[in-house]
Amino acid sequence: MNILITNDDGIASSGIKALETVLRKDHDTFLIAPLRERSATSMALSIYDSMRVERINDNHYIVDGYPADCVNIGLHGDIFPAIDLVLSGINRGVNMGHDVHYSGTVGAARHGAIHNKLSLAVSSGNIDREYDYIREAEFVRDFIREYSSLLKTSFVYNMNIPSDFSASFENLRVTKLGRRTYVDTYSKKNIIGGIADFYLGGSDLGHSTEEGGDFAAFFSGKISLTPLSLDQTEFAVLEDLSATLIKNVRKR
Repeated sequence: MNILITNDDGIASSGIKALETVLRKDHDTFLIAPLRERSATSMALSIYDSMRVERINDNHYIVDGYPADCVNIGLHGDIFPAIDLVLSGINRGVNMGHDVHYSGTVGAARHGAIHNKLSLAVSSGNIDREYDYIREAEFVRDFIREYSSLLKTSFVYNMNIPSDFSASFENLRVTKLGRRTYVDTYSKKNIIGGIADFYLGGSDLGHSTEEGGDFAAFFSGKISLTPLSLDQTEFAVLEDLSATLIKNVRKR
């Protein structure tokens, strides 16, 4: 299998190195990643600005752009052969609930799904910068070996692995998205007049633990796997709104 590996933590992160180290033993791997950390950039693309792309060797490229840029170049830049799987991660920190709308890790995988590739995003609860993520990468390898034939294109499979986990498929739970809450704080530095620099000082993250959700699985020590659809239409609301509009038109 030809696997395109990317991330939003940057080319030097331990997570992407672990995936390549483990997966290249069984697959043809092609690594293309941002020059620096691009967290919380979702599916941002560089449309009007050029990007510096550096070739390290035939299978390694660095892009001064966003994670989705990396996937786009990897798929359409005529530098790699046809890709079978877009693999984004291993992210340093989880991406669950509403995080998936902001995450550059998930955004990169979503870009692969839009282009009809098998797409997997992987995040870890271990945020230690010195951690090597080899155990997580080995679980991903085993998951691909066992279940890649069951995965479908045009979906993103979002995997979150607790920091202390059992590397067994019995520990894997297929989940729905949970609900994240954010309380953000900003600090401000006045420059001159009405001009100031605002800095996001941090976020207090909360969550719900509803049954069957990714948070509930993760915080019970399980590995969560959530299939994400590209179609975000809320059909119940669509049908209700459509029926209401038709009814109002008929009354006139």
